[in-house]
Amino acid sequence: MGCRPAPALLDILRGEGVDRVFGNPGTTELPFLAALVADERAPEYVLGVHEGAVVSMADGYARATGRPAFVSLHIAAGLANGLLGLLNARRSRTPLVVMAGQQDRRHLQQDPMLSGDLVALAAPAVKATYDIQHARDLPLALRRAFALALRPPAGPVFLSVPMDLLAEDTEVEVPARTPAPPGSAAAGLDRAAVLLAAAARPVIVAGDGVGRDGAMSALVRTAEACGAPVFHQPMADWLDFPTTHPLYAGTLPPRHEAIRAALAPHDAVLITGAHAFTPHHYSPGPALPPGVRVLQLDSDPDEIGRNFPADHGLVGALGPSLGRLADLLRERVPAHTAKARILRAGERHTADRDRAEAAARAAYSPAPLAPLAAAHAVARGLPPGAAVVEEAITVGLPLRRLVRLDRPGSYTHTVGGGLGWGIGAAVGRSLAEPGRPVVAVLGDGCALFGLQGLWSAARCGAPVLFVVMGNGAYRTLQDTYEAMGGTGPCPGTELGRLDFTRAAEFFGVDAVRAESAEHLRELVAGAAELTRPLLVDVPLR
Repeated sequence: MGCRPAPALLDILRGEGVDRVFGNPGTTELPFLAALVADERAPEYVLGVHEGAVVSMADGYARATGRPAFVSLHIAAGLANGLLGLLNARRSRTPLVVMAGQQDRRHLQQDPMLSGDLVALAAPAVKATYDIQHARDLPLALRRAFALALRPPAGPVFLSVPMDLLAEDTEVEVPARTPAPPGSAAAGLDRAAVLLAAAARPVIVAGDGVGRDGAMSALVRTAEACGAPVFHQPMADWLDFPTTHPLYAGTLPPRHEAIRAALAPHDAVLITGAHAFTPHHYSPGPALPPGVRVLQLDSDPDEIGRNFPADHGLVGALGPSLGRLADLLRERVPAHTAKARILRAGERHTADRDRAEAAARAAYSPAPLAPLAAAHAVARGLPPGAAVVEEAITVGLPLRRLVRLDRPGSYTHTVGGGLGWGIGAAVGRSLAEPGRPVVAVLGDGCALFGLQGLWSAARCGAPVLFVVMGNGAYRTLQDTYEAMGGTGPCPGTELGRLDFTRAAEFFGVDAVRAESAEHLRELVAGAAELTRPLLVDVPLR
């Protein structure tokens, strides 16, 4: 049975599990807004006052729910404002379905105000685009968009929908939803188990596909079955392996020579769910040391051998593949061998962590704080089960070394590099997981890019603790400038001391300034008791 285009759109959204629409509306979205008003079962509309915050909220929401989030943007200008978030989502492989209203087709050829080539504008930032010109095509394209957003590699999909099309008095057919088939284990796991079991010093690199696909427990079983230490991929977006585990070896630095040095002691490496190695700064030579045997497992066939040769490539769902690999390894690696490796790795990693812990505690002081002390105060203050949303480039590095987390989804970041993601992403995560403490750790430069997200936090009553680390500069840029041999002040990198408590007050968010490292730890520990958002301004040295 058919229905008009706008009700058909809402019917599909319900069927795809969409319970919130993240948007900032304009005239071209009015037919969509009218449909939301007319349908008492319509999704809730979550307003953002800038499209950067809108897309970031949807990103955080999609990561927490595991479903594609739906975004409504306004024509060319709104889409342009949201492109930064779409680039982040594509790089982080966050599933989004994004609809922008196009101008009325009846005068589109006259180049009316706000019109533009939406598809060409969106194309570089998304997986696929749909330019809807006929009402009958909208339901089918929308079904395809939701399926494609989740299919490996996941990411945002865009639809351009003219405003008059949604208001047409015509019936369209709504195709039934086809559930995605369950992922299956990769072929070739027997050989992978033989190769790993034969290694004297195996190691694993856990990519963000592990966290995205909920495969962390399966990876733990695989690592324990052969006693292999596990590194996070460089600049990891997710918690892909418990940082409390004795086999956890930390995060690989995003430079080839540093990755080479970290992996050099090993004779075989399993790289699973990692999009390349995401190098940030160039260094000559390959990421992998010579002579190491490489096994690569990914749900995306394009990743196998993409940036480095693999001796054995496997394509399949990560959870089932790693679970089966763990069983095969237990048959081939003697239990006493695996346990001995775990003990040795645990002793080495515990000593490293104890040194980092001692150095951080020694740096405690009244404000302004040393970055290491600030990171430690956050890490030790986190309430049980907290979700950390991190966009603090300088403080984020020591924070990753110091956090002790083992719950899936408890640490997220964006490797996309578009600043301003953190505030909105934390709000989206809080909306998706009510009752779970959410702590957003933000650099002051990053916070400035996404400040409008505080408006949504206040209006939604999202009980997020926003921790803004204020060093008054684009510090990571200054550090890189110095490392490259730059002399004198690096131009364009000084922000000066900023008072984020006043910014929070403007948006209706409570705020406090951390007076010491101990005070910061106490404030973070109280995140579980929040009933509304709170911003903590942390002055850094």
